[in-house]
Amino acid sequence: MKKLFRKLNAWTKTLQDAFNKICIRLKHPEITRYIRYVKQNYAKGKNSKIRTAYGRGWKNVVILVDKKYAFKFPFSRCDKKFTENLAKQEKRIVDAFRKISPIYIPSVELIDWNGLIVRKYDYVSGRPITDFAPEKITYDILKKIAKQLADFIWVIVQSNPKELRDLKKNPDEEPKLMYGWMHTDLATNFLVDKNFNIVAVIDWEEVYWGYIEWGFFTLNRSLDKRGYYGVALDTLFEYVFDYLDASNKK
Repeated sequence: MKKLFRKLNAWTKTLQDAFNKICIRLKHPEITRYIRYVKQNYAKGKNSKIRTAYGRGWKNVVILVDKKYAFKFPFSRCDKKFTENLAKQEKRIVDAFRKISPIYIPSVELIDWNGLIVRKYDYVSGRPITDFAPEKITYDILKKIAKQLADFIWVIVQSNPKELRDLKKNPDEEPKLMYGWMHTDLATNFLVDKNFNIVAVIDWEEVYWGYIEWGFFTLNRSLDKRGYYGVALDTLFEYVFDYLDASNKK
């Protein structure tokens, strides 16, 4: 019965995703122009594979090309100046954290196409944890993911890149145990390989300086809602262990 329910749920989700894509394409006809631009300039041959994905809240469309590049195009109804500033800010953040992150962060290239700022990334062949059925995430896998996430969060929180000082309310503030830079949308933006090694952290739009409890809260809420219980809590525990290890080494 459980297997039947899971198959039915997967089928329903696939159908819903297809319906949503059709609705988005009808609502945003500019996607056709975006795909044409990518095909003409970056696809190689008739056998090139083009896929689309949609950001949270449908603020943008992501176009994937041949498992080589990913492009993020803002929808035309979005405020042009806002999306341009967001793209420039993400590039600044990525450039700063790429230097220190223990996990790969794809670089961001900004392309000015007809006055529209498009973000271009190298493709990463990983999958979000939400692509795996919750029952596939065993206790050992959970611990493995939590340790990697915690080590990554620890480095980011404790960093203080000079290039990002102006993005803080008080540029002179220093990081603390539970205070610093935090990626607030990690749940679906860390990618794992088949062995559940985290291969990349993507989508750096929602990063802030402040108390990091909010980042752990959103991670927990998002994953628990999808049935991945305990990932965020174990990550928090591992984060505290990183703090204790760092304290002992001083």
